[in-house]
Amino acid sequence: MNGYFENKVVAVTGAASGIALGMTEHLLSRGVLAVFMGDVKEENLAKEADRLRNLYPGKVFPLLTDVTKLEQVHELVQSARAFDGHLDFLFNIAGMGMTLPTEQITFEIWKFLIDLNIMGVVYGTYSAIPIMREQGFGHIINAGSIAGAIPIPYQAVYAATKGAVIRMTESLQYELENEGLQFTVFCPGNVRTAIFGDMAAPADSVSVDEAVEYIFGEMEKKSLNVIFPESMRQFEKLFREKREDFDKFSRQVADERRENYRTKGTYF
Repeated sequence: MNGYFENKVVAVTGAASGIALGMTEHLLSRGVLAVFMGDVKEENLAKEADRLRNLYPGKVFPLLTDVTKLEQVHELVQSARAFDGHLDFLFNIAGMGMTLPTEQITFEIWKFLIDLNIMGVVYGTYSAIPIMREQGFGHIINAGSIAGAIPIPYQAVYAATKGAVIRMTESLQYELENEGLQFTVFCPGNVRTAIFGDMAAPADSVSVDEAVEYIFGEMEKKSLNVIFPESMRQFEKLFREKREDFDKFSRQVADERRENYRTKGTYF
């Protein structure tokens, strides 16, 4: 199915960094007709778009996009559709992680992460659905997280937002697949991006290229749920099939993070 991405029109949020930038690069290398890059960081967006334009002239279109603003997400989606009269793929990738003890979580933080991680995906998804229903095809890809699939201590807010994205995506698949729409929600563990800052990436982490290759391979298979790497698939299986063992593991993680916050002020 090497032609799955050829001559397709795509919109990507969070496209100027991390997994979303890797996806944008892979899409262009696989022969898409055009990629509309949405990102909130104007300088970084301009830099990455210019770099990719030099490699793929006439195929890269940056658009400043704050996914917490419905009108900006809607403009990104509509601009992509207007390019050639169709929208084939929408990647709702913009978002952020959060690992904090409960006493540091405010209602403002809750609202911020809900607006970014949930509503940003909702705005993109529900802006694209009418277009894809009208044309009778389209594939929407949403960024979940392993934290949305299994409970992870000190990530209650993040887990809540990603769990919502997972369930929304699954529900839409069953509702709209008979109209030609396909949905995929991917749930990564650790991917080596700037999210780790100065901290060494965990031993079980994978590169952005590895992550994107795996996600795209599953997309071509029309997979709904995509969990990776293998260690995360095993954790999810442990949660479903051996809950007592999973509970023991999660309590160990909670103890470690509790002690790290007490002694170092951070979870690692």
